[in-house]
Amino acid sequence: MTLNIEKGQRVTVWSVEDKGTYSLVSMSSSRKDKKSGEYKNTSWSFVRFVGEAHKKAGELKEKDRIELHGAILSREEYEDEDGNRAWPKNPQFVVFNWQYPDNADASGGYDAPPKVQVEPDDDELPF
Repeated sequence: MTLNIEKGQRVTVWSVEDKGTYSLVSMSSSRKDKKSGEYKNTSWSFVRFVGEAHKKAGELKEKDRIELHGAILSREEYEDEDGNRAWPKNPQFVVFNWQYPDNADASGGYDAPPKVQVEPDDDELPF
């Protein structure tokens, strides 16, 4: 079974390890449970960043928020050494591309909050 991950899924990066032809990333995601309204957090260890995702992974640091743009989650069956059908204990998560969210700068930080206008002095009022 292979699932495509929704484009724009946001995750938090916890660690990145360059393995030469790919990067091994630990990250987490969350989703809102429609029944309870609570958020469910999931940790993803050993996520492979390949291709464009791997090329850009060197700029990632702990706690960066990114959007996935091309990822799959796979739990394909395989044949064990005895010829029996088997399934991996953990799904394989592969990311092909990612970007920072539109409202984040290149370092992964978000825009500064808007400046609040201070009430003018009575002397500055036009009336």
